[in-house]
Amino acid sequence: MRTIIKIVGGIVYVVGIGLIIFSFASFFLAPYLSLVFGGVIVFLVLGFIATTLGRMLLAMAKTKSFSGPVSEQETVSGRELKEDMTYDYTFVSDREARIEKTKSKSYSRCPECGAENEDNATKCSNCGASLVGYKKCSLCYMLNKKENRFCKNCGHDFTLD
Repeated sequence: MRTIIKIVGGIVYVVGIGLIIFSFASFFLAPYLSLVFGGVIVFLVLGFIATTLGRMLLAMAKTKSFSGPVSEQETVSGRELKEDMTYDYTFVSDREARIEKTKSKSYSRCPECGAENEDNATKCSNCGASLVGYKKCSLCYMLNKKENRFCKNCGHDFTLD
């Protein structure tokens, strides 16, 4: 179906270009052609309409969203539809960061090994490193040195807190 639309679009586009060229040629060549083909403006307008329609058909044949007649369409399962509808947001807005900050999490990540520990823990349950004297990132809960401006894990700017 796409190839048919491509061929028809190409033909309509070429015919439109031909009509435009013919209208300009009949206007500039001689008054004799203008008498024979009095509708120079008509050919020009028809040429522009045909080229626009041809370009639209060619663009429609190239798009992924065009799928042809309903009888030729493949069914999409619910799982495939859900996978197409999932989005990966990599940046968190300041508003979402403030909302996340107000929610208290009951864990923090060790600055040495990244293991999750309870907030009131003084030593890491995984590697035994000290968890005292660090500040917790509001986005990824990693413990960072107090003098750090950015989180070493996710790069969050602590001045936004």
